[in-house]
Amino acid sequence: MDYVVGPDALPDGDGDIPASDATVYPAEETDTEFGRKYPPDPYGKELEDNARVWRVYRDEATLYDKSMLNGWNKTLDILLIFAGLFSAVVTAFVIESYQQLQPDLEEYIAEALYASLVPHGTNASAPVMRAPSDFTASWTSRWINGLWVTSLVIALAVALLSILVKQWLEEYAARMTKATQSTHHWARRRALYFNGIMDWRVPEFISLLPVALHLALFLFFSGLVLLIWSLDMVLTLWILFCTVFLFVFYAGATVLPMRTRNCPTSTPILRQIQSVTYTLARWTLATMAVILSLDWVVWGKIRA
Repeated sequence: MDYVVGPDALPDGDGDIPASDATVYPAEETDTEFGRKYPPDPYGKELEDNARVWRVYRDEATLYDKSMLNGWNKTLDILLIFAGLFSAVVTAFVIESYQQLQPDLEEYIAEALYASLVPHGTNASAPVMRAPSDFTASWTSRWINGLWVTSLVIALAVALLSILVKQWLEEYAARMTKATQSTHHWARRRALYFNGIMDWRVPEFISLLPVALHLALFLFFSGLVLLIWSLDMVLTLWILFCTVFLFVFYAGATVLPMRTRNCPTSTPILRQIQSVTYTLARWTLATMAVILSLDWVVWGKIRA
């Protein structure tokens, strides 16, 4: 700091610090960029409301928040674009597939007309007519529509949640730019809201949104395999192979950084996987310790 404490700085031994206990501090160099940007505080005023430490904290925290919010906003923008395009594609398939869950009235009318045109008393066999109310959808149609509708709902939910999270981040940024009494007050306010983001698991929530969208994509692929299953077995096997290969690659790229630290495929969800893994491991070890302790107690009573 740019001050000197000692007998020369405290004439006649007056002041808060006795001259005999005083320490001489070298004057801080102010010829550096940091020293020019953040001039040193007078002695005894290092923790006042507008002290240098709070100004340094404000600038560093602002840079950190800007980088953090920009990264999250870019992720959410990508999710919104992909969710919109994906929802449009799935909707086009659902419009065609949901018709398999209800009776085909055109087919029923065609069969009725054919039956009415068959001459009576001839050897031609009339088709067996079933009332539309007796229609029952096949299990394949139910699975296809179930997978695609679920995929569509997840995609739309991700889009809605992404918009909601962007509003949270905008509100956080607005709170950081409001006028304050002092830099010390700004630092306390920033710590309050930043800790709120971390305590309420907002980073974890944002990292789960891409995973939900990935799940919707694989559900769509599963329904596509079932749709083609009844049409062409060769084409079904090819699409199934592509889907399985993509899933294996996705799972491997997600989990591989847990074994190799310099793997470039690390994603934010990896931290959640590690956290869950460590928690399960601790619970397992704690449960085993309790079981072993009970076994030793029982064995001791048996021997006694």
